[in-house]
Amino acid sequence: MSHALTFGGPLARCLVTSADGSVHAVYQDYTLKSAFQPIVAADGTLFGYEALLRIYDRNGIQLKTEPFFSTGLLALRDRLNLERLARTIHLRNYAHFLSQGALFLNMTPIAALDRTSQQCLQRTFMTEAEALGVASKHIYFELLEHYTANDQLLLHSLKSMQQHGLRIAIDDYGVDGSCETRARCVNPDIIKVDRSLLAAYRAGQPQALQDVLTLAHELNARVLVEGVESECDFDAVRRLGVDYMQGFYIGHPELASYLPRHFTPVCG
Repeated sequence: MSHALTFGGPLARCLVTSADGSVHAVYQDYTLKSAFQPIVAADGTLFGYEALLRIYDRNGIQLKTEPFFSTGLLALRDRLNLERLARTIHLRNYAHFLSQGALFLNMTPIAALDRTSQQCLQRTFMTEAEALGVASKHIYFELLEHYTANDQLLLHSLKSMQQHGLRIAIDDYGVDGSCETRARCVNPDIIKVDRSLLAAYRAGQPQALQDVLTLAHELNARVLVEGVESECDFDAVRRLGVDYMQGFYIGHPELASYLPRHFTPVCG
């Protein structure tokens, strides 16, 4: 049975720094790397980046990320360790290559509920962020859309994070557990709207997306629309008056080591 990777020796032994300064992690038979996708404000200026995990097997073949965190493919402790390692390499790569704009880090409900993960986050992780020159006000933790069996405990954990000055975003609003009920309970700083609501809006079914804007206004939350993949998407979202946008039209995710040379947001 694997043990929880806490900050310090156990976690540090999984980290590898490449010649270009990028940091990746090796855990069991997997290699974890950071990719970053830009997020822009409605006027096209850079707001920040979402850090995305890339997982490779022992043969260097890239694997789909989502099954690692939403299914029983790995034991719970292994999933929590992977998430903790991902957060660490994302932070270090962001500080080394970017250090501008906001940093969005994914968080599964199981990690939000796990006491050890919360202690590492609120104490050691944020201390490291400060040491790297990354202010807490620039870090957003995206709660993924996964369902949870204990919503009240989840909400208590998120409230505790907010009381420590951490910022919360709800990811993929409109899918699975990312719904109005969760948004009202969490009162997030940002609601990230799933691509499916934008597609419905452009197909002549605007109500769901308009309802999100109304809800966000009521909660004093900002709105980020995901899945902006064309100039038409970009123009439609901008006319709606949303705060931020993300998608392939804005920029594709790039591995950390490629960012300085190849990473230029394109937003028309």
